[in-house]
Amino acid sequence: MIISIIVIVSCSEYSPKPQGYPRIERAQFREVLFDHSYFSFSYPSDANVEEVKDKQPTQNDFWFNVQYPAYNATIYCTYIPFAKGEFNQLVDDSYHLAYSHAAIAAGISQTTYRDSINHVYGVMYGIEGSVATPIQFYLTDSISNFLRGSLYFDREVKADSISPIVQLLKKDITTLMESLRWKNNNSSKR
Repeated sequence: MIISIIVIVSCSEYSPKPQGYPRIERAQFREVLFDHSYFSFSYPSDANVEEVKDKQPTQNDFWFNVQYPAYNATIYCTYIPFAKGEFNQLVDDSYHLAYSHAAIAAGISQTTYRDSINHVYGVMYGIEGSVATPIQFYLTDSISNFLRGSLYFDREVKADSISPIVQLLKKDITTLMESLRWKNNNSSKR
């Protein structure tokens, strides 16, 4: 009897396994072309592009979202046509939006993008840590077109739990950047 009590007591020190995160496996998808009057780009078919009609701040700005329902994520994008003298302010605004997370970010990296043939230039900001937006970017032709985007998740998440999704969506953002073409390319003004 005493031996069975000792065995039962020693077996009661149960230590559960820590909670894991689900494995992310992306379904097959194809590239889809989003074609707007100012620009076009490719995005994956498991995402949706939706125009934001009720928040257009000016007549020429174009706001749209690239939504990923399977990942509860959205890339909020704004296209801004600009006049001479406004370029530096747009770049500064993008920089300050990305670095506004510096106080809580574990680190911020910048990746420069340059496509001289198609006149597409930009920067992707990778913001590490528990921040609201782990990736921000902008693209421009430096003459009259500016496109800014920020990746957000639709609910509060932990940085380590979304890391695989962020890496997956970073590839999609890179594809968007590489496939972007301006419709009103003013290369004669260069």
